[in-house]
Amino acid sequence: MSAEKKVPNPYGKLGGPEHKAKVKEVEGEVQKRGLIARLEVMIQLFSGKKRYIDVGGFDPEELEEPVELHQIGRQTKSGNPVKRERDVIEDLKKNNTITPEFHAYNKEGSDEK
Repeated sequence: MSAEKKVPNPYGKLGGPEHKAKVKEVEGEVQKRGLIARLEVMIQLFSGKKRYIDVGGFDPEELEEPVELHQIGRQTKSGNPVKRERDVIEDLKKNNTITPEFHAYNKEGSDEK
């Protein structure tokens, strides 16, 4: 009998079904504002580290830098982003880039995980 091994993130970097659904929702909202939405936008930090943001909104006439950033993830019972999402947001604030807007895909009161 072999014990089944629990995979920490079976859906990989792009997230599970709830995450992907929220990404599509935010992507649509960005497009409704007349911006071009790009997914998994890489942001180069001053430290040399790279961070990926779930959705970036780009001005159609200036596609080099995003004009808005959106991070999608889980929230804690108190309604705040979980640590991994807070870390991304803090790194971008320190880098003097646009502060991402956070969108939770789970309901308040769920476990932090």
